[in-house]
Amino acid sequence: MDTPRTRWIPVLGVLVLAPWFAEMSWGGYPLTDVPVILLFLAPMYGGAALLIREIARRTGRGWPTIILLAAAFGVLQAGLVDQSLFNPSYDRFDFQHPVHVDGIDISVYYLLAFVAGHVVASIVAPIAVAECWSRRAHQPWLTRRMVWVITGLYAVSTAVNHLGVKDEVGHGFQASPLQMSAAAATVAVLVVAALRRPSLSRTDAWTPRPWVLATVGFFAYLLYLPGENAASVVVGLVVLAGVVAVVGTWSRSGRWTERHAVALVTGSVLVGVVVPFWSEPYDDTVSASQEMVADVAAAAICLMIVVSTAWRRRAVESAPATAGP
Repeated sequence: MDTPRTRWIPVLGVLVLAPWFAEMSWGGYPLTDVPVILLFLAPMYGGAALLIREIARRTGRGWPTIILLAAAFGVLQAGLVDQSLFNPSYDRFDFQHPVHVDGIDISVYYLLAFVAGHVVASIVAPIAVAECWSRRAHQPWLTRRMVWVITGLYAVSTAVNHLGVKDEVGHGFQASPLQMSAAAATVAVLVVAALRRPSLSRTDAWTPRPWVLATVGFFAYLLYLPGENAASVVVGLVVLAGVVAVVGTWSRSGRWTERHAVALVTGSVLVGVVVPFWSEPYDDTVSASQEMVADVAAAAICLMIVVSTAWRRRAVESAPATAGP
């Protein structure tokens, strides 16, 4: 039976999965650090995902609105909060190249990488997975009081993140007024587009089987930026445009179901099963053995999330509507 206690399961799921998918699933962190990092990032990444979902569900809107608001969050986070998009010396990374744009001083490559990463990993994937564990997948989950609580936690954690990054890895960097204005304007445009996007009419178009969507999600997310160069940016833009075009067409069909959407997201989650073993660890102080343990654990957890979510979705679909959370 759907009780207040069981209703918190998907909410807690979003709070944990958002920072996990965004930061932890790539491996390379010592396992002892993971709980602290998740606790620190959950109000920011998870809070943003919950608020975005709540806006979309309370206004009767769907995934296009969630995706556009997720893109706004990506620009906000990388452009205004941690300002990694503009910082020429962010920790040990160079996020200003390749495809540097003078004047506003950004890398088109990392603009695409950061925003796409936040859309998929920070917002869409945790929401889609958590909704599989709820019988109220298309309904609001938060009371009005909890909306304010989550908003407050998000604001505080974002401020702490901004100040902490500036001191610890940002080397005191502060984006210029032009850079901050451009980022803020982009966020505003994306938010307006998300909330004013007109509903499109349904079609009778063919839709592929869910496993095809899972394959598309896996390879698109795995290979959309095959290298750090200008050619990869072109590939990324082509892949992004192609996925938006074909999935946009399929999702307007009356034959499209939530199973298709979940399959597409599941494909992106499966990237976490293979990427830890070839990506550079965030923490370069870990030993080779520590990195291997962390990578194996990250891959195993991503695989466990996919398997358990598939099992849960089948259970929810087959059980009576009055049973379960």
